Amino acid sequence: MPLAYVIWGIGLLAYIAVSLLWSGNVSYRLARNVTEAAQMDATVEAAINRAVLGLIDSRYDRRWRVDGVPQEFGFGGARVRVAIQDELGRIDLNHADGALLIGLFQAVGGLDSSSASLLVDKILDWRDSSGLKRLNGAAAEDYRASGFAYGPRNGPFQSVDELQLVMDMTPELFRRVAPALTVYSGRQFIDPQFAPPEALLALPAVNADAAASMIAARANSGTRPGVIDPVIPLQGRAFTIRADIEKSSGTVSREIAVRITDNPIQPYWVMSWKAR
Repeated sequence: MPLAYVIWGIGLLAYIAVSLLWSGNVSYRLARNVTEAAQMDATVEAAINRAVLGLIDSRYDRRWRVDGVPQEFGFGGARVRVAIQDELGRIDLNHADGALLIGLFQAVGGLDSSSASLLVDKILDWRDSSGLKRLNGAAAEDYRASGFAYGPRNGPFQSVDELQLVMDMTPELFRRVAPALTVYSGRQFIDPQFAPPEALLALPAVNADAAASMIAARANSGTRPGVIDPVIPLQGRAFTIRADIEKSSGTVSREIAVRITDNPIQPYWVMSWKAR
């Protein structure tokens, strides 16, 4: 057999061997990634379930805070950091009046009174089912004239993220005010005992120092700060749970909005699930 054929055959076998080795490595990496993703998802689900148990525990001394202060614990080799936020402490985009929203955009968004009023009129027009336009608001034709391919919903906001679609809302302004907002409380006003600082700043005559004092006062209230008394029913009440999972392979963050039920088999409904 000519030497060239022998060399060609050896080269072909080497190519096949390398191809098989490469394919095996790719398959291994894919399988490992799938396994790690499944493990991470299981850890996130465990963190959410643990948070809900801490939220609804009938023992007052075991209940978790619901004012955004995090809890930390270990699970399955991961470091888990979980914070619960009572949505009653946030400003509901679908129920808050104009004055509260104007206060938010001034105090947290940094807008002046005139600019805040202009924007809030557009927000109210977005959620208003009548389709009528406020003095400084925006109707469908205004959106079209500004180059938008859509108009106002003329119905309730389906999520806080939807606020980004409102005319004149900027990404930076949204980033500032989003922590204060919800679409799940169903209330016109906020509950200050669980409110984040951004929501407190929207209240009349509350500046940064006053908001800090109100939050500090929770720890000196004579009860467990940020904890809901077990005598208060939780059925129908909404909470956002933020879970940060840290493992050697990296960190993932999830934000889940849940509504508590009266069903012991399924104690909560998931309303939204976001990667952060």
